[in-house]
Amino acid sequence: MMSKGEKYQEVIRDAVAVLDGEPDVVARMATVVSLLDQAFDSWFWTGFYVVDKVKKTAGIDELVVGPYNGTLGCLRIAFGRGVCGAAAATGQTQVVPDVHAFADHIACDSRSNSEIVVPVFDASGDLIAVFDSDSESFSTYDEEDAENLEKLMKAVFA
Repeated sequence: MMSKGEKYQEVIRDAVAVLDGEPDVVARMATVVSLLDQAFDSWFWTGFYVVDKVKKTAGIDELVVGPYNGTLGCLRIAFGRGVCGAAAATGQTQVVPDVHAFADHIACDSRSNSEIVVPVFDASGDLIAVFDSDSESFSTYDEEDAENLEKLMKAVFA
């Protein structure tokens, strides 16, 4: 059985290989979701919330659901709201061992007990999305997940 670190190494390697030369961001996101969803059984929601470019031009910072796998996701999340909004507003990865203890947590699915959200930046350093994963278990995600997911997002999107 592979360790968590080995699984991440495999996902990063596979994502970089499969996406070599693929310019479409949606295709890149969908591929990352697929690879991560297959690698980690304890994740029941895996996906992206994308910065809404139209609203951004109007001065509104909002995320809209992008490619994901899992139960129905929230459609829109304002920057600063919940775990995804916190990651978008601060540009910092959010590792939440117990979502019920997180102020302003948005319960898109009541089974969620822990969550990780990683900001996704393009090559120019602009926030384009956040990557989000939820688990029914408490304390599913840790610093090892944060470091590897940040590395994966940088390898695929920057």
